[in-house]
Amino acid sequence: MAPTGPAPPRGLLARIRETPVTASLAFLNLAAFGATRALGAGEDETVLLRLGALERSRVWGGEWWRLVTAAFLHAGWFHVSCNVLFGWVACALVERAMGGTRMLGLYLASAVAGSALSLLGQDGVSAGASGALFGMAGALLALHRRALGGWRPFLASAATRGLAGGILVTTAAAPLFVPLDHLAHAGGFAAGVGGAWLLSRPQPRRGWPWAAAAAGLVALVVAACWPRAGLTRWQVAELEVRLHAALMSHDLASARALVARAESGGATSERLEYYRAFLLVEEGELETALAAARPLLRAREGVVRTEAARVVRSVAKLLAYRHYTGDGADKNPWRALSYMDEACLAGDEESCGNAARVRGAAPLSGIP
Repeated sequence: MAPTGPAPPRGLLARIRETPVTASLAFLNLAAFGATRALGAGEDETVLLRLGALERSRVWGGEWWRLVTAAFLHAGWFHVSCNVLFGWVACALVERAMGGTRMLGLYLASAVAGSALSLLGQDGVSAGASGALFGMAGALLALHRRALGGWRPFLASAATRGLAGGILVTTAAAPLFVPLDHLAHAGGFAAGVGGAWLLSRPQPRRGWPWAAAAAGLVALVVAACWPRAGLTRWQVAELEVRLHAALMSHDLASARALVARAESGGATSERLEYYRAFLLVEEGELETALAAARPLLRAREGVVRTEAARVVRSVAKLLAYRHYTGDGADKNPWRALSYMDEACLAGDEESCGNAARVRGAAPLSGIP
């Protein structure tokens, strides 16, 4: 007589033997995260880039392999934990339904599609397996729809609602803990749905749908990886770091070359504008430097506003002296007084006093 009752729980090794590809993917994600921790903080974009994270200038420079490697890197414990746990469940279900080889192909195709769409739509550093995992979620929905045979039972299914609800909740709540790449999610999800739907078609199967799907994926990848002119956000950030170092070491030739590169690449940022103003001061172009620093008094970034005010104070004060005394500039009390006022408004109390003394001791023509 056959034994009755619930089946005994399966151990971890049994699950690994049953779904070896799922286990291998989980191991690769954890190993890659260990490598990021060994090189520095997992949230450090520089470390992630060294290991293969997605970034436009790198991919446009020929590193197409980042479309795959980015899917195995994660920014922090929360990020990797959520993805590995969800992947262990979702990938195992797809692997049981379709086999390890097909699941792996679908996983990688979803990762590539997600990376390509992310690269097309946003300028930043991106990493994480969520594009591939959204592909697995899409595959589960497609397989469930195929199994139920119609849209009405599919939409009424508790499994459909549970998975779709989980996706919506994750999309809404996860940004509270880690930045989300919604474009990668969308690209991966579409690839997972399409791939699973094609793989689960009944016989006979025609080849043109596969050709169309492959052509679409290739077109997406080529469009994402095709080089563009101009500098990316990451390249601008690198320029800012190098320009700051050049100015601190008084290497004006390198600083000028970096500013020229930024201008030729159409790069703009408040920090770049501040460094350009600082360089002009170092080169003795005080009038031009002051004109470049003035708009930065309303900069969004507090440190830029503070440093710009310092430049305005010091340069306006120096120009006031030169024009008042005629030392190094045409003697022009009118302009001297206007520069004193500007330095005063920027917070230089000595210039405020100088302007008051000039007006009180020797009123200038036309100055009330």
